[in-house]
Amino acid sequence: MGKTEPEKTPRAVSKSFMAVGPTLHYSHENVQRCWLFAVVAFGLNCLFWSKIVTGSFWSFDLNALGKTANWRLDQFAVGGVSIFEYPWQILVLGLLMGILGVAPLLMSQLLSFRYSVLFVLGVFFLANLPGFAICLLVSCIAVACRPLRFRSRIIAIALCTAPQLVYWGFFGGARGVEPIVWGFSFAPWVCAWLIGLVVAGVVLGIGHYTRYRPGLIWIFTFVVLLMAIALFEGKIGFDELDYQLYVAKNDPEQISEFHDHSLTEALDKTIVDPTVRRYLAGFFYPTEAIPLREELKREIQIQLSYDRWPSWFIVPEELKYQENRQWLNEQYDLFLSPPKPWWMPTWLHSQLTKRRTVSRRMPIALYYKALLSEYSPDIKLLGEKEVLHFYSDYPHEKSRKIWYLLYRECGYSAESLEAQWCIAKHWAGQGRFDLADELLAETQADLPERMEVIAEQPIENETFFSPFHPPVESVMTVVKLTELQRRIEQLRSLISSQNRSDQQESVQRLARFAMLNPHSLDYGWHLDALLSQMGQEDPLRDNIRLAKANLVADEQLRAEQLDQLHKEFQDTDGGMQALYELARLKIRLYQDESNPEQKKKRLADARSTLTSFLSLYPESYCTEQVKKNLDALPTVE
Repeated sequence: MGKTEPEKTPRAVSKSFMAVGPTLHYSHENVQRCWLFAVVAFGLNCLFWSKIVTGSFWSFDLNALGKTANWRLDQFAVGGVSIFEYPWQILVLGLLMGILGVAPLLMSQLLSFRYSVLFVLGVFFLANLPGFAICLLVSCIAVACRPLRFRSRIIAIALCTAPQLVYWGFFGGARGVEPIVWGFSFAPWVCAWLIGLVVAGVVLGIGHYTRYRPGLIWIFTFVVLLMAIALFEGKIGFDELDYQLYVAKNDPEQISEFHDHSLTEALDKTIVDPTVRRYLAGFFYPTEAIPLREELKREIQIQLSYDRWPSWFIVPEELKYQENRQWLNEQYDLFLSPPKPWWMPTWLHSQLTKRRTVSRRMPIALYYKALLSEYSPDIKLLGEKEVLHFYSDYPHEKSRKIWYLLYRECGYSAESLEAQWCIAKHWAGQGRFDLADELLAETQADLPERMEVIAEQPIENETFFSPFHPPVESVMTVVKLTELQRRIEQLRSLISSQNRSDQQESVQRLARFAMLNPHSLDYGWHLDALLSQMGQEDPLRDNIRLAKANLVADEQLRAEQLDQLHKEFQDTDGGMQALYELARLKIRLYQDESNPEQKKKRLADARSTLTSFLSLYPESYCTEQVKKNLDALPTVE
């Protein structure tokens, strides 16, 4: 018998832990080409994401990688273009985040993990989402592993999106808000998960019947990008994006540096600082504490008139308003004159800039820029109360061009009404009284309609969708327009023919007086100079004497002068204004009084003065305000 050879056991070939997908069965050149197209389309998605959430196509910051705030997504949902003001932003963010979350997984599943690495890097560097990129990396590794190579590829994709879901759940919710707002803040990320699964299902469904040809991923990535761009531009727009990023959140009136701040503590620290004392010793400053303080305050006033602090003054952070003013101006300019990116053709940038001039947000941007330019330290109040206060009720020459631009380009807006008053004020200072009065009359005629439109804004009812509200169309309020109306009527009364004669000198004096800055240190000197140039019968004399009376610091003495001025010029606009100022002063004296008996007397005195004003000047522009003040006071017992 012959020998039989032993039966050989087949040796199992070991398989790698990371599998390759069915798309790699096609020609390598075709796969590489489609993969490059997908990388480009995905990179464009990342750049567009960066643009709509930060305003810049490149926002990567290496120093911010370790900050938790840089990982959070709520800033993109409720900040900038907020989903509560622009609900379509939910779908835009959902489309982009959805394709960012699923395209790398499809690439890792249908090709191999190494083909998804560039996609993860794109999310990390281009979209500036480092936390999300880490979750994507975990998902791409998981979906390429053999334990998750199910027959149903969509189930594998759904399971491997778990890291993204954890990220969206942990970093996607808004903080410090009501529960209903917190719940709605997850809407973009829920939408992103659903869109990602839909895209993955369509790609895998079509791929099942086309044997997973390599062109599907880049085509759908590009289609989603086009959908997001079309939806964003059609429903929101890049003008609105820039407005929300650079203008809407930068109202000068809301900036803390321009609120009132006491200088007392900072001045105390400066005076006792050894370095400062050695510096001051080299100059002719007083050595006693009280005279030294007054001299230093005087120096601060002089330097602030040039919009700077003295070199020896130790400026705390809350008083460094110059830096904030410069930063705000830069923000407004980013909206008014967008810088040209290096890759954008000049003709395209020119067209975009021209389109920006007709933006419905241009009036607000110009109004904020002009208002910021007007903000100036009240150096008189600083010397009296050691308080840094900013005023904006005087139109400076440096702001004139901005107000003119606002009036010329955006005359249809409510913000232009403020510009018209400023322009009329400048014209009055040039002696062009008839032209100024004509412009003021036009503005005054438009005010009631504007105020009615603002006052008729619908009152929001408490409903499930009450967090959603449209963005404001104008920053002008009824309070602002009411104050503007008072200033218009006051200026029209001042420049009327009753305050000037036919003589050229009288016209020049009125023009000078109309443009005097009541907040300047030399205001009183200019008033004295005007009084010395006019006779006793000059029609402007009552107005200048009223201005001088308002400068009196002692309230009792000021009340006596106002009362005397009213009796002497009862039939003039200055006499009427003197009684109005006297009534306001008596109301303030009543409110500040602590003694019950004296408080009762001051109340009776204030009501008597207000009632007298109503009987003497029933047609005055101050009448409505006087009635409100009278109704607000309690009755005399």
